[in-house]
Amino acid sequence: MKRFEIKQILEALLFVSEKPLSLKELKGIIKGDYAGIDTNSLENILNELKEEYVNLNKPYEIKFIADGWVFATKPKYAPWIGKLLKEKRVLKLSPSALETLAIVAYKQPITRAEIDDVRGVESSSVIDGLLEKKMIKIIGKKETLGKPVLYVTTQDFLKCFGLARLSELPSIENISESLQ
Repeated sequence: MKRFEIKQILEALLFVSEKPLSLKELKGIIKGDYAGIDTNSLENILNELKEEYVNLNKPYEIKFIADGWVFATKPKYAPWIGKLLKEKRVLKLSPSALETLAIVAYKQPITRAEIDDVRGVESSSVIDGLLEKKMIKIIGKKETLGKPVLYVTTQDFLKCFGLARLSELPSIENISESLQ
């Protein structure tokens, strides 16, 4: 009975959450009532729940994205959901922003000068736009002359591209091969 209750609680939490919930957050929420539950058990229950939704063949699923668990609609239903929501907030990235974002994603942490060097052009305005859209963030300063700012991608970047972790990015070699 306890496992079934925990599964239902997790399902309810994922259903109402606006952001991916990490195992740590989920454990923190239910630990008072289910003190004996460990992280592995929680993850197993979430994977069971995920599999149940796969077997039900519903238009929504439970996914692990951006280091957390979330309810999400399947991509093939995006056109209709977009009509309903009237495309309220579409993230539009220019080719230069996508190029800069890819450089940051694959070479992070990275400075503006290093980005400029790879792109061959000045990138300040593009970087400012990516910071504003919360696709990248500043994590500190490089311990070199002038102490330039270091940029990395954010959890919003992972969510936007449907990635659980950066390690899910395709390798540069695979990209190069597919372009030939």
